[in-house]
Amino acid sequence: MLFLFIIGWILNLGNRLNVVSRLSADDRPYFRGFKPWGYTFRRGCISFATISSYLAPAAIFGIAAFWCRQSQIPVGHYVFAGLSAISFCLGVFTLPGCMTVYAVEGDPQALRQPIAAFRRAWDHRRMYLFAWWIASLAVLLSFLGLLALGAGFFFTSVWAWDVVGYAFTVALYSRKNGTHS
Repeated sequence: MLFLFIIGWILNLGNRLNVVSRLSADDRPYFRGFKPWGYTFRRGCISFATISSYLAPAAIFGIAAFWCRQSQIPVGHYVFAGLSAISFCLGVFTLPGCMTVYAVEGDPQALRQPIAAFRRAWDHRRMYLFAWWIASLAVLLSFLGLLALGAGFFFTSVWAWDVVGYAFTVALYSRKNGTHS
């Protein structure tokens, strides 16, 4: 059962990239479900790998903090726990800055440049933070799908990730922000 949830999550990640690509190209309809399935799954795997790599430093620092705690090294525990939290926040903040660019421009190099992604997000921070607010609200609202015996969550989750993709595309590519850097 867990394996199916992971596949669904990966398909959602790939679908978000597909929707963003269509939005930027004005290729309607933007929302076509997961079709084509193989292409969407492959893009979702790329997205999953990128998320994993951006959050890996937080996990490594977290493991170091746990080890220090188990080894009775309180200073190390607090230092590594703090570094883990900071790394996590930076990774989560930066991810849409590379994923959206990859989806719009199709250049996988954007995924391997976290400093450029952070700079891009920071340069558009007003709209980018607003996109984060919209994205957070959409993801929170998606949990209302659980009220429909859990099955509704599959639909609301897809809807939420489409909203997330749209919000960050507008934040990073709207004319109001100027040109993409």
